[in-house]
Amino acid sequence: MHSPDEFRIRVTAGTDYDPATHVRVHVNDAEPLRLSGPGGDVWLNVRIKNYRSERDDDAQSSSPYFDTEPHKKNDDTYGISLWFVPKRESKQHGEGEEDKEDQEGIVGSDLQWGNDFDEPLRDRLPPGFGAALRIVKWWIDPGLEGDPYADRPYLYGPALSSFNRVYAALGDESESNERSEEKKKLPLRDGCGLWFGEGGDAGGRAWRESIGCPDEDTDTTTGHGHGGGKARMAWALGAAAKAQWTWQYGKGYGLDFYNGYLDFADLTLRLPGFHLALLRYYASEKAEKTCLRYVLRHRQTGRVYAVVVFSLVRVNKAGETVDEDEGIAEVEDNGDNDDEVDEDKIIEQARQTLSIHDEVHVEASDVD
Repeated sequence: MHSPDEFRIRVTAGTDYDPATHVRVHVNDAEPLRLSGPGGDVWLNVRIKNYRSERDDDAQSSSPYFDTEPHKKNDDTYGISLWFVPKRESKQHGEGEEDKEDQEGIVGSDLQWGNDFDEPLRDRLPPGFGAALRIVKWWIDPGLEGDPYADRPYLYGPALSSFNRVYAALGDESESNERSEEKKKLPLRDGCGLWFGEGGDAGGRAWRESIGCPDEDTDTTTGHGHGGGKARMAWALGAAAKAQWTWQYGKGYGLDFYNGYLDFADLTLRLPGFHLALLRYYASEKAEKTCLRYVLRHRQTGRVYAVVVFSLVRVNKAGETVDEDEGIAEVEDNGDNDDEVDEDKIIEQARQTLSIHDEVHVEASDVD
């Protein structure tokens, strides 16, 4: 049986699926990585708690990001922060034809965030996967849709309801041009990189209010906002909400995705009421095929705006990356795991755990 100590996580990113075009992401670095593609510009920070680099370099093992709230309270283990500026792509229309949505931006239901894979996973899905997926879709991200059993598995949700924080920088027309340009600068925090709360600048907050989109979540004890986006995430599950929201071309949007469900240090899935060691199912044949891919894309056109790939890389005792030609032996089943899993029990344990942590359970009927 392989040990997590034999592996490292390599993170790469690009604006399309071709890995040859991707560049390395310096995990926990405060300097955002800039990506530019036909559909827009993206600045990116990736943070991983207890990170071990594949190279013997000065990569930081963590980030001040995890010492701030809500990450400290949540015990978050990783985060992906994006600053996204979509841009209009030239399209060929017939005489007199005009696509209104294309003139303004990306409609709320069309910008998606999620995972997809090039090869089938159905033969490698671990016992209890069905229960794990139910936990994710019922309590964590009810907007997720997809087919993990397909030849090309995928799970996508609307970005509007999938990101933990959404910040809209739309500017204020009453301000001077100089002041407006100043506000378009990336929102950075020393030592962390991209940093923003839920809401937006003056223009962004005003626009959100005009369409009924909740701003910061309010602490019921103090009555003050605390930068969370649960209210907006719940609001965005409705079809009417997504129809009102437009990701406007040329405007900046802060998107922050984080949780503590994947522990990259010991390669474990940690859902409420359900923990699973992943290594025995995914360390097989060649490490480059063992990856988790996050994608920001357009639902209708398939246009990809950003791809972030977490790959499993094997290292030897000296900490050196093992050559791909050496491969990785199949993980042997030593009988420690019983394939018979009581999924109802897992769900009940998750229900009890989530009720303790005051998570919101959203019924399927609430999702449009």
